[in-house]
Amino acid sequence: MNQRNAPASCVTSLAFAIGLALAAPAGRATTVEPPEFSPLGNRSDCIVRAVVKNVTSVKKARARGVKIFTEVELEVVEVIAGQPPAKLTLEMLGGRVGQEELTVEGAPQFHVGDEDILFVSGNGRNLSPLYAMMHGRYPILKDAATGRAYVARANRAPLHSTAEVSRPMAEGAAPGVQRGQLAVSGALTPEEFIRQIRANANPPTQLQRAK
Repeated sequence: MNQRNAPASCVTSLAFAIGLALAAPAGRATTVEPPEFSPLGNRSDCIVRAVVKNVTSVKKARARGVKIFTEVELEVVEVIAGQPPAKLTLEMLGGRVGQEELTVEGAPQFHVGDEDILFVSGNGRNLSPLYAMMHGRYPILKDAATGRAYVARANRAPLHSTAEVSRPMAEGAAPGVQRGQLAVSGALTPEEFIRQIRANANPPTQLQRAK
């Protein structure tokens, strides 16, 4: 991994394979494959519905030198499973400090005000705090025509069923989003997705359903 001072137009890139090898949960391969729905929930440390309050990039010293990390401060709206800390801040490799930038291809980008359902795993230990990286983030969006809230994948493709969790994820907005309201109308609501996550939680000693 190389990190250097660069003009604003330049970016220090972290090879995708290297980033995934370091960020993948223990026991997984060095590439991030879309997980099945069951292990996505049951191998996460906790699952929350949260709103991004603040995003800050800082330099931190690690065993292999000083690197840029981004801290994503969350306001937890609902604990879906597990026991998150009272103050939940995600820490992930990458970010920009001044003219210096470190990018991890495939890592989710967070902005203040984003609302997501997040499958947190290895926060502060892995280079990605989400289970299976981008596959551990599910934005909550609104239908512009009706105001109905729905769940999407990290590429903003509407999520119609939990079976779609294991499908490969294309870069950018999915064609279904561009086609308009037809794809959005059948997407899972946050409440529907949360009910299915809780119903899937097993064994209960690993992920405790929130009271």
